[in-house]
Amino acid sequence: MISVRGWGEANAGNLSLNLTETLTPHFGPGSWFLVSQTGSRWRHVARKPLPHFVLIRINGEGEEYFPATAKPTSEWSCHRLLQKHFLATGREDKVVLHSHPNSVILLSQMDFAKNEDNLNSRLQDALAELQLFLPDGVAITGAALPGSQQLALGSLDVIGSRKALIWQAHGLVCTGKHLDEALDYMEVVEKAAAIALGKFFLTKMPHPD
Repeated sequence: MISVRGWGEANAGNLSLNLTETLTPHFGPGSWFLVSQTGSRWRHVARKPLPHFVLIRINGEGEEYFPATAKPTSEWSCHRLLQKHFLATGREDKVVLHSHPNSVILLSQMDFAKNEDNLNSRLQDALAELQLFLPDGVAITGAALPGSQQLALGSLDVIGSRKALIWQAHGLVCTGKHLDEALDYMEVVEKAAAIALGKFFLTKMPHPD
């Protein structure tokens, strides 16, 4: 889906799934996550998913990878902080999904998007259903290098109870209890962003005499 929509160019985007409840009874204590491998591509994941993921067990501050030679996405530090936040706050979210939707990336670079209230007002005006899916609105971070600790900490600072987070000039992160829910939010935010941009540019166009 992400590849078909053009939201995952080259090796863009990543995913983490909390499998702790499922795996702990069989494989021992710790927190278990299925995570995109670094360099994985959505077009390959769609055809044959498992070779492009790494299973990670966290015990204390240590991590163990299965297979041992696999490396998680460069943005695993952000996924890990968000997943830890969900556990600490009692959120039921198990999925963190990141992609690069075109309209969201463009919208995030508009001046009005620098103010979160203005951004959410534009998105809600553009698509009435947005508030039904995301009543707490959409969060946004400032620009930061992909995979950086600054991006990870900035995400944790603003996510709160929100299930959608825009990384300015970078992409969109959505969370959910399962993969379909996170993808639903992603589709809704991208559609709202596309309509909001269309409204903005149409109202700026000169009217014919």
